[in-house]
Amino acid sequence: MRIHRLFSTQRLMLLGGLAFAIANNGVLAAAQPITSSKNVTQVDRYSELTAGPTFEQRDLLAVTVAVSIPNNIASLGGALRWILRDSGYRLAADSVIPPGVHSMLKLPLPAAHRRLGLMPLKEVLALMVGPEFHIVQDPVHRLVSFERCNTVQNSSQAQGEL
Repeated sequence: MRIHRLFSTQRLMLLGGLAFAIANNGVLAAAQPITSSKNVTQVDRYSELTAGPTFEQRDLLAVTVAVSIPNNIASLGGALRWILRDSGYRLAADSVIPPGVHSMLKLPLPAAHRRLGLMPLKEVLALMVGPEFHIVQDPVHRLVSFERCNTVQNSSQAQGEL
């Protein structure tokens, strides 16, 4: 009997110590303040959020888009206007677009460009106009235009000399 009581006393002490350790650990966890700094806020025990704008919110042309252009849009210029409609940017007015770019915008939209998978908006614009043109961006007025690359102009002039 005495041996039985000894074991039960040890069990009680062990359980009491275990309960104290659990309670003490819970108090320590509750006493730790939720961290909050200028850029990072802890919202849960293992989760933190970075406060501030995302990269896409800072650079509107970096937004990832999937493009599906309606069938009633036939020209490249119309497709670019449609793609830019929700971006915050718009295509520059025809009066300020160079003649070479203006003629490019009147070209028919290739069927391969009607549906494009997920990619940054800037890459979509570059893909649509091709490697002969590069994007000219006016972030103040949120305008987009294009100009011919110098390498293409130089190579076409060199071909004209032959």
